[in-house]
Amino acid sequence: MGQVMISELRGSGPATTRTGRHRLPETPLERASRVVAVAVDGTELLAEAGGLLQHLVAEGVEVEILVAVDADPRSLARCGLRSVPVHRLGLRWPLHGGAEDDLLAALSEVVGFDPGPGLGILAAAELPAGPDGRPDRAAVAHAAEVAAAVYGAEIARSLPRAPAGAPATGYVLAGREAAHKRYAVGPDASPVETFLADLRVTLPQR
Repeated sequence: MGQVMISELRGSGPATTRTGRHRLPETPLERASRVVAVAVDGTELLAEAGGLLQHLVAEGVEVEILVAVDADPRSLARCGLRSVPVHRLGLRWPLHGGAEDDLLAALSEVVGFDPGPGLGILAAAELPAGPDGRPDRAAVAHAAEVAAAVYGAEIARSLPRAPAGAPATGYVLAGREAAHKRYAVGPDASPVETFLADLRVTLPQR
């Protein structure tokens, strides 16, 4: 399989949706009817996307979670995700060199042979190289990008904070979403989740 290329879809500005008296950024993966979330572990997934996952479930989206290491079912329940299926690879941390292949194989098994339209993939975004670089996140990101290209799926990538100079969508938590996330993650849980959204993954032309 060739190298995966990512091309950004830039518009004239961030799309918004009205919720009561507030105008919020358009929710990542809003068009998806089924979402597979992929992460290194459940704690990091909830810290970066616990609110968005709650929103998707409340909207009737079929959500499944795939973690490379493990996920605490108590934290998922506290975040309002008790009913969400969780697939655990049980890999050791730090992840080994073949973890990306293991993740891609597991992701393909979870998605299925012919998932049809409406598939979305939520994955941890790769962090810049350097002292804060994370090879484990890179493995998750690369596996998710290949899967999105193969299945033609919409993809959104979660980040621990807003990136400088990169297009991103902020999902603002309020009410029960924010309360559940604080209960699951702790009092320092961020009320704004950041995603590299509206990105299209395509395979290069041969």
